Amino acid sequence: MVDLQTIESEKSVFRDALVALNRARISYVLGGAFAVYFHTGTWRDTKDMDIFLLPPDVGRALGSLRAAGFTTAIEDEHWLAKAFKNGYTIDLVFGEGNWTRPVDREWIDRSSLEHLLGEPVRIAAIEELIWSKAYVASRDRFDGSDIVHLIRASKGAIDWHHLLDRFGNHWQLLFLYINLFLFVYPSNKRYIPTWVLHKMISNLQDQMAEPTPREKICRGTLLDRLSFLDDVEKLGYKDAREIYARERGYPAEDVIAERQWARARIRELTEHPKEE
Repeated sequence: MVDLQTIESEKSVFRDALVALNRARISYVLGGAFAVYFHTGTWRDTKDMDIFLLPPDVGRALGSLRAAGFTTAIEDEHWLAKAFKNGYTIDLVFGEGNWTRPVDREWIDRSSLEHLLGEPVRIAAIEELIWSKAYVASRDRFDGSDIVHLIRASKGAIDWHHLLDRFGNHWQLLFLYINLFLFVYPSNKRYIPTWVLHKMISNLQDQMAEPTPREKICRGTLLDRLSFLDDVEKLGYKDAREIYARERGYPAEDVIAERQWARARIRELTEHPKEE
């Protein structure tokens, strides 16, 4: 049983969403603040609930939520839909904002069955949470603290083989967060298996010994939509998101439109900075 430290109006909306999805027999898992709370015991106030589900189930999920009184919208065709009610939001996540991958069946199969607000729910596995949160590393949001808290709370009881498989050729990103954990919690270094560190160091040595790639690719755009625009638009680097978008069947124009949005957002932030 997961007990929420939140107000009744919030609980009511979230319960309505869970009831609607369960009645429609949607396969989903809870992520975000709810999953972090389940794994770490640390609660942070939130006005949204992150639901991870398979892309083919998005339409039925939105229909069930509309029938339960929610207003719904597709925010981004490749990864995100939303449902709104009484000032609260349900984020229906079926991919990643950077086009790298859709939510797959392992999210469901590796989750754990729990109860929340009187409803049976599945909670995302710690490995999937770390994998997903690793790409949230922008100037306005960084989920690194969630990742190191998840490793600490697990005391290293993580399926590291699975996590390495998840990161694949983005293993450097996992290495970054392992180093961050070791910096933040030096007294808990035993939570990182020695063989994982040896593999990371070996990978790094192999990579440095390989010929330098001739194509200039910037993967910073996978982490931050705003901070690497000049690399692509002025310095001649290829936006890695275009590669992943094409692999998933989306046109490169979608990524270009995202860059146009980001450029407008930077102008907005420059012209109207937040008051301190």
